[in-house]
Amino acid sequence: MGVTTITLGMTNSYLIKGENGYLLVDAGEPCKFKHFKKHLDHLGIDPHEIELIIITHAHYDHVGCLAQIKAMCDSLVIIHPHEARFIEKGRVIIPPGTNWLGKLFSVVGRWSKYLFSFEPVEAELLVDYEFDLTPYGVSGKIIPTPGHTPGSISVILDDGQGIVGDLAMNFRGQNYPIFAEHPEQIYSSWKLIIEKGAKTIYPAHGRSFKASKLLEKIK
Repeated sequence: MGVTTITLGMTNSYLIKGENGYLLVDAGEPCKFKHFKKHLDHLGIDPHEIELIIITHAHYDHVGCLAQIKAMCDSLVIIHPHEARFIEKGRVIIPPGTNWLGKLFSVVGRWSKYLFSFEPVEAELLVDYEFDLTPYGVSGKIIPTPGHTPGSISVILDDGQGIVGDLAMNFRGQNYPIFAEHPEQIYSSWKLIIEKGAKTIYPAHGRSFKASKLLEKIK
């Protein structure tokens, strides 16, 4: 499966090429819609070829352009039910930090969270179970991977590519997320994505890396 990275602000979104069109994973920061549209134009992709938008979790840097992209593409949105309530209300969540940097950003974020906003969106599909993507022309699945948030989900393609949102990152050699609502679940979700076949990890922050790096951290 072809996976194309589109960076919208500080967050990577991913286009997955299927048999009949594309799936989009995450929708970037607010005010990056024009940037997204330019990427599609450059790639020669008609917005209506994107039939499904998968949201890994409801933080504002992953759903900032969701309403505009959904309207342009006329796509369905799929998300975990725990996260759906936040995008339906346009509610900004600032997660707790897992290290000194994350804790600093978390404190600053709580003081300034009213400066952030995104347009509410209602999702058509809610999944808290393993969801088969083959009806959408993609050989792969969505699986629940809690830890960063209770309702985080990941996409695992049959060829070993794993798009994981903020379950893992790639920043100066660090793979453990600097924010997590349930940090005790991170390692078990890492093990799960590897058990489900992930060999290459595509994080929302940073470049892709080998899944074996996660195993090294767990050990």
